[in-house]
Amino acid sequence: MSQPRSLAAALAAIGLLASACAPTEIADKRRALLESWGEDLLLPLYRAFEQRTADLDDAAQTLCQSPNAADLGRVRDAWWAARAPWKQAEVFGFGPYSEEPVRLGPKIDFWPVRTDAIDALLASDAAVDDAFVATLGATQTGMPVIEVLLYGHADGADWLAADPRRCAYLTGLTADLRVHATEIREAWDPAVGAYLEHLTEAGRQADAFSSLQMALAEMVGRMAFTVENIRNDKLGRPVGLTSGGTPQPAKAESQPSGRSIEDIRDALRGVALLFDGADAPGAQGLDAYLIDRGRPFTERMSEALAAANAALDAIPGPLTEAVDTAPETVVAAIASLGELQRLIQVDLANALSVTVGFNGNDGD
Repeated sequence: MSQPRSLAAALAAIGLLASACAPTEIADKRRALLESWGEDLLLPLYRAFEQRTADLDDAAQTLCQSPNAADLGRVRDAWWAARAPWKQAEVFGFGPYSEEPVRLGPKIDFWPVRTDAIDALLASDAAVDDAFVATLGATQTGMPVIEVLLYGHADGADWLAADPRRCAYLTGLTADLRVHATEIREAWDPAVGAYLEHLTEAGRQADAFSSLQMALAEMVGRMAFTVENIRNDKLGRPVGLTSGGTPQPAKAESQPSGRSIEDIRDALRGVALLFDGADAPGAQGLDAYLIDRGRPFTERMSEALAAANAALDAIPGPLTEAVDTAPETVVAAIASLGELQRLIQVDLANALSVTVGFNGNDGD
């Protein structure tokens, strides 16, 4: 039975209105998601990192007035605490993190650490002070070098006290790290460097991403890459997947402190926070966005993340020992993380209608 002409015209008008509004509504929700990731997740993580590096610097200055075991323990605790927000923010490792002219990521966290470069500096005749340290390259600065000075010697505080240059190097490093922590927060901060606007203003005046869809694709890609980096570099290299099966514990991240697995958990936590949303009122994540689009991923993502974390928990002791004594547990964790990577890189990307590229090792 045919519709009356007036009703048919009204329905057609409604259809046109819906089709015109839908793309705008979706775009608004994408922009709100990107804004929440920046304001509720990225900036708070970098603010926490900034504060904790300040605490680390203050503790190192106190330690070096008269090195002792108790103060060394406090500096180690401060270093450990600063790692958490930094590694959770690793999923935002682009822009000021990796791009010139600032390229702050390597200045803050270049690894594997090169102990020969540290030893060469301490053995040199160079006058070690804050100004000198600020001129050094990535292999002689940053959190991994601080870690070696704090954890790399059995006699700890006595080793620092035996040569004033060692404490001068340590405090120069913590002061330099403190500066870089502020720089990377300011580079993203809308009130200062405003790199965050490349995400939140994508498709408007920002030029890094020509559309909101491209900005969203970048973040989904970063989720997948973070998992891939854990698999290939943080686990695969130490267990020997790139060296014919010969374990290479020296390739592990944060090895002197024994924080290798905790670093990985923190990086994985950053991926989970993008999906779940930050723990803040009104914060948004991919989970709610997908549910709103009628494409829920809650159960699948929760199961994949839980499996990956359980596999990490099954690795006994420090990673540097496990790659020799229980390599099968490390390989099992790599496989579990591969499932998570595929879920993000294929299924999640398809649900969001974004393209995330593979490389030759993806999902292996």
